[in-house]
Amino acid sequence: MTDTRCADVCLVVEGCYPFVTGGVSSWLDWLIREQKDKSFSVLAITADDSVQDVKYSLPDNVLNLEVLPLSTTQKRMRLGDPKIDASVFGDALVRLWENGDADAFDVLCDLAMTPARRGFPSVPGRAVRPDHADLISSTPAWDAIENCANNLAPEAAFSDFFWAWRTLVGGMVSVLTSPVPPARIYHAISTGYAGLFAVRAARETGARIALTEHGIYTNERRIDMVMADWLGDRVRKGFTLKDPRRDTRDLWIAMFESFAKVAYARADRITTLYSANQGFQRALGAPENRLSVIPNGIALERFDDLKRPSNKARPVVGLIGRVVPIKDIEACIRAAAVIRETVPDVEVLIIGPTDENPEYYEACKKRVSELNLDTTVRFMGRMNIFEILTSLDVLLLTSISEAQPLVLLEAGAARIPCVATDVGSCREIIEGSETESPALGRGGFVVPPMDPDALAAAVICLLSDETLRLECGEALRARVEQSFTSRSSSAAYAALYEELVA
Repeated sequence: MTDTRCADVCLVVEGCYPFVTGGVSSWLDWLIREQKDKSFSVLAITADDSVQDVKYSLPDNVLNLEVLPLSTTQKRMRLGDPKIDASVFGDALVRLWENGDADAFDVLCDLAMTPARRGFPSVPGRAVRPDHADLISSTPAWDAIENCANNLAPEAAFSDFFWAWRTLVGGMVSVLTSPVPPARIYHAISTGYAGLFAVRAARETGARIALTEHGIYTNERRIDMVMADWLGDRVRKGFTLKDPRRDTRDLWIAMFESFAKVAYARADRITTLYSANQGFQRALGAPENRLSVIPNGIALERFDDLKRPSNKARPVVGLIGRVVPIKDIEACIRAAAVIRETVPDVEVLIIGPTDENPEYYEACKKRVSELNLDTTVRFMGRMNIFEILTSLDVLLLTSISEAQPLVLLEAGAARIPCVATDVGSCREIIEGSETESPALGRGGFVVPPMDPDALAAAVICLLSDETLRLECGEALRARVEQSFTSRSSSAAYAALYEELVA
């Protein structure tokens, strides 16, 4: 899909729209459709160049969809090395990696844009801009790797450092060398590689930058790195918190934090879904005068005609989300085993795509069998939320990381009480903020993450008390009406775009 016109807004997204359904992807589809008077292009960052299915019908105001793979299988033959100053390259990487130095990122941008000669000394080639291989697989690149290893992690195993460098810097080089779709605003929907691309694109074109975070990207990547069993810990630090030595795991986390610092330093406006997220943004240097909160919103009228079935055979608990580790589906399954002890006929539905992490899905199915829950827990796959919401008595969210889950707002719009882990803005949605006026009451229960017993106890409480269940559903509906409507959220983004192009 190619249109060379300049879009009003280029949405820069990583690992979601339009190739993954639900969550942030659903929000992006909503944003584009709500801003009917704006034209959009979408720059979708993917892990590699494998072909992916587009899961959304792109709205008419999307001019262009471009894919930027962070790693590629494409090879090319090169004659000789690029004439790149390896010390400038390596020193800039060290400054970026060590401190999140936005000026060092500028140096790397310039390096990627400056034509360099390639070829043998006796046959100088014409100067052209470096490509991915020039900055990753060349003698200057090797010198830069050694520079980074010696300055950043001399204690780490060099083989581990090498592959971390190739992956992290390789992804950044893809960001630096890929074409830039023309736009008046580059709106990154996370920090990470999306934030870097927005900074680079605005720097080249003179456009403005908006940065919107649902979850905090650095926190989510830190969770990924802590849980990653493919990362070996070779620097033994014991229990001290002051050991300055870095292992490979530390380097991954530090690089993602440096990406965030660059994005925060250069973004013209930084929005998030709820105020608690701003503490993480401030900690990595986000300027106070550029911060604002724009909550998610729900089109309430779409839920007004939902009819709940009468004479249901079984009480139903539903989890709506992708079957991936960060959603902690296993906690839901373990909670189901506890719930069944008190509510023997309970049905627990896990509603959402199962193809994103096949190994985790298989592990979850195995756990269901091990706990003899085959008649209690069902994996439903993708479903239209309006076809399933009315059958639920309680909505369950077991994630170990979230931002402002749309599914809680959708459940609230349908007057369904919720049990959620205490992550992101779940507590604010279910219990209300400290400044809520008038106070509307609880819309369910909030429990600690990774605690199946607490999840089960809260669900049992709601299933056992119909009056409480109805009261919580009404309170949650009132809170969505008061604070989380599609109309107010859409108006806030329209005002943001107008401000940036004024």
